[in-house]
Amino acid sequence: MLKITASTRINEILNEYPELTDYLMELGLCRADVGPGGIMGLELSRAAAEEGLDLRSLLVELNNRIQE
Repeated sequence: MLKITASTRINEILNEYPELTDYLMELGLCRADVGPGGIMGLELSRAAAEEGLDLRSLLVELNNRIQE
């Protein structure tokens, strides 16, 4: 995976970039609620909306963190 996009699923981010786990946990985007209704299987855009996060800022921050 080269870049995190709005359609990237939370579980894909965690699999590809485990170093982002703590940051996603702080934001409420990494939880133990797995299954069809869990946040882990959601696209980043929907998960961010559910948590009231600004998607554009989140994408910039996540992609900056994987570039370091």
